[in-house]
Amino acid sequence: MVERVRQIIVDHRCGDRGPDGRSTCSCGAEGLSDHPRHVAEKILDGLAVKPDIDQVKERIRFASAWFDWELTLLEGAEC
Repeated sequence: MVERVRQIIVDHRCGDRGPDGRSTCSCGAEGLSDHPRHVAEKILDGLAVKPDIDQVKERIRFASAWFDWELTLLEGAEC
């Protein structure tokens, strides 16, 4: 894994900065305002790191249901 990350970093060396302060990358990307972020994104893409979307959706559903219940209780208290 270390070798793969090293290769991604080598493949994405920062190039010259243009007059607008943006840089280029050795991979061909141009107009980068944040080259370290570009490299970090490529490392994550190369390692296939992805969030667990199902778990995130489940947490959102739980929070939404809890909020709906709290609103129902508040509406009942106003009567």
